[in-house]
Amino acid sequence: MKFFQIMEFTGTPEDAIDAINSYISIAGAETKVIKATVCEDRDNPGHLLQIIEFESYEDAMINNDLEVTKKASEEDTSNFGEVQFKNLNVIQTFDLS
Repeated sequence: MKFFQIMEFTGTPEDAIDAINSYISIAGAETKVIKATVCEDRDNPGHLLQIIEFESYEDAMINNDLEVTKKASEEDTSNFGEVQFKNLNVIQTFDLS
């Protein structure tokens, strides 16, 4: 079952994108992330959400235990303050495109 991890924090979209790009370049093939989406709340600028997609909850837990992920998490806290996580099992998706 696919699994999404949503990270909520305050910052700039550019800084969030830089953080994701840095993680991707350092983690390389080691990461279990299959997709990352950076969003900004249209009604609350500076309120950001990152939607991180995994093949499964198990892959997400493996990824969370990687040293590169732990270091990135520490850097995120340092750069963005408190980061809140929401862990979501994906029940079904509908592609309307």
